[in-house]
Amino acid sequence: MEQKQNNHKHFNEENEQHSMVCNDQLFFQELRIAAEEAERDRIDTDQNKAK
Repeated sequence: MEQKQNNHKHFNEENEQHSMVCNDQLFFQELRIAAEEAERDRIDTDQNKAK
């Protein structure tokens, strides 16, 4: 019974680590997208000022 609980605990720890990695990947992906959008907005603003 104790072995089963340890396996379950180990699985939960691995699952939690995997979730944290996925959350980090999503966060940095969203950050990159926001940075790209900000760069496009800046370019558009610069182009509009040049007109």
